[in-house]
Amino acid sequence: AYSIPRGNPFRTRSGARAEIYAYGLRNPWRFSFDRSTGDLVIGDVGQSEVEEIDFARRGTARGANFGWRVWEGRSRYTPGESAPKARFPVITHSHSAGWCSITGGYIVRDPALPQLRGRYVYGDYCGGRVWAATLSSGRATGDKQLNLSQVGSISSFGQDSAGHVY
Repeated sequence: AYSIPRGNPFRTRSGARAEIYAYGLRNPWRFSFDRSTGDLVIGDVGQSEVEEIDFARRGTARGANFGWRVWEGRSRYTPGESAPKARFPVITHSHSAGWCSITGGYIVRDPALPQLRGRYVYGDYCGGRVWAATLSSGRATGDKQLNLSQVGSISSFGQDSAGHVY
């Protein structure tokens, strides 16, 4: 059975689709929830210049505007338009630095990877490198490429029921 949750922010808004929970994403390519906190992380493929990672603490994405198409990353994309209360991404990477299509991953809770515990891992389809950062509201820290072999065409990450990341 298909139904719209009572708490959906656009359920009763005239002219809006009741199914929408958040908006302003261009091409979300893999989103995940932190299995410990419930925080939401979204890899969002850019249009022509910037790839981005969006982040929302548990319960704060309700009705959120992530800024597309007024903003691409933190750069204005569409002059003259507005994006009320837009949330900027916590991570951006430019096409000029070799990024082309970001692939969202997971906040690591894998017991076999204690050195990455609590860090978000993600990559890029073209670059073939895996990166990790610690995320918080409005920012990321320690965003670095991991010392792993290059992987061709990263299109997805996986996580099993025990929290192992693939």
